[in-house]
Amino acid sequence: MKTKKILTWVALAVFGVTAVFACISMARMDRTYDGRNAAVSVYDLQQDPASYDDSEADGAAAAIIQQNLEESHSVNDVTSIVFDFRGYDTMGEAFILITAVAGSIVILSSGKKEEKKEDDKNEK
Repeated sequence: MKTKKILTWVALAVFGVTAVFACISMARMDRTYDGRNAAVSVYDLQQDPASYDDSEADGAAAAIIQQNLEESHSVNDVTSIVFDFRGYDTMGEAFILITAVAGSIVILSSGKKEEKKEDDKNEK
């Protein structure tokens, strides 16, 4: 039992030190977006997404934005990809998640019922 506690604390210490080093190295990285791009107006993008100026975006981002607008007419690229292009995949993942949660509930609740039955037998 004492070995488990020691291993748990060692694992937590290693994880903590790794997290600190990761945070320090990420803080030293160059910023990819500073939020000062005044050319993008969220309201204008909402009202007329086809006129979005993607001249500052790299080639891949510009292609994704334009293709998304042509195919799905959705303003939010992530939402359109998840629900329009990968809808069946997303539905399958949701089904697997619901099945796993339901199975866990059944397994955990059946253990409690068996313990109650054994306690009732022992009391008689």
